[in-house]
Amino acid sequence: MTLDPDEIPHDVRATLSQLLDRAGDAARRGNDETAARLLGTASTVAENKLPAGDYRERVRHGCTAARAALPDGVLAAEYAAATAARLSDE
Repeated sequence: MTLDPDEIPHDVRATLSQLLDRAGDAARRGNDETAARLLGTASTVAENKLPAGDYRERVRHGCTAARAALPDGVLAAEYAAATAARLSDE
């Protein structure tokens, strides 16, 4: 599904971006518990606030992949950053 970024409410995009950025920062610092919690929250926001379809599933997959990468903080942060970048690239 191709999703125009304008179809994502600004507050949802801002919330997801903030959660993913904070998760990446926590992962880089080695705070796996905080990173995992923030990624879980981002996945829940995507599930509840993005329209059903491939785009929502890709965002959720990015959150899951980042969580699975822990305790490799660098890799987890890269997954989180790539997922955040999708919010404005679609």
